Amino acid sequence: MFGPDFFERLSQRTYYDLDGNPITQDQWSVLRLGAGGAHVARDHIGFYHVSTVWTGVDSSASPDGAGPGHEPLIYETMVFVERLDPDGVLSEDDRLDCTEQYAELYATREAALAGHHRATAMVRDWMVNGRPEL
Repeated sequence: MFGPDFFERLSQRTYYDLDGNPITQDQWSVLRLGAGGAHVARDHIGFYHVSTVWTGVDSSASPDGAGPGHEPLIYETMVFVERLDPDGVLSEDDRLDCTEQYAELYATREAALAGHHRATAMVRDWMVNGRPEL
């Protein structure tokens, strides 16, 4: 991921507003700060954390963009598992194990919210029936 051309690749990305319209990196930075961390939805279910965010970067496209008619995937739902903290000394952020258990990308906020609800239902099923190998 980080290589000699990392910052060059970063500067070549296409950034998008909340509605999927292309914007500059500076505009994206302002939106990210103003979006309250860009969270769309967040749930804790047992020791799982379901998080849906607006990324503003199309994770499905190459750094130099995608073809005509491509709908940028700028929202993401991820499921993380909580680290064990028997002494209760870790902060909420430090309790998250950043190893994703599940991830899905979306083009719109509405699709992201629907995906978040699917992911929370899936996690609730895991709590009852156990998590299958994905």
